[in-house]
Amino acid sequence: MSMRKVSAMTEDELKALIRDAVREEFSAAGLRIDDADNRDEAKEDFRFLRRLRKKTDSVANKIGMAIITLIVLGACGLLWDGFRNSIK
Repeated sequence: MSMRKVSAMTEDELKALIRDAVREEFSAAGLRIDDADNRDEAKEDFRFLRRLRKKTDSVANKIGMAIITLIVLGACGLLWDGFRNSIK
């Protein structure tokens, strides 16, 4: 579309054109947003994905902290064992 056509459009025509383009792209991606039920379902799907991402991030953080704790405890155990053996 040329700039002349865009500049000759009213604001409502431009909004309708953009709305149609966005809906077309969402539809091509598998997101149907043409009615309220589909929009609500898509929102719930995104909420589920957000909760899933946060939970997996939380689990990954806990596993990382557990590994760091084991490494630190192992190093402390080796130091203690070395100290105890040097006293004998």
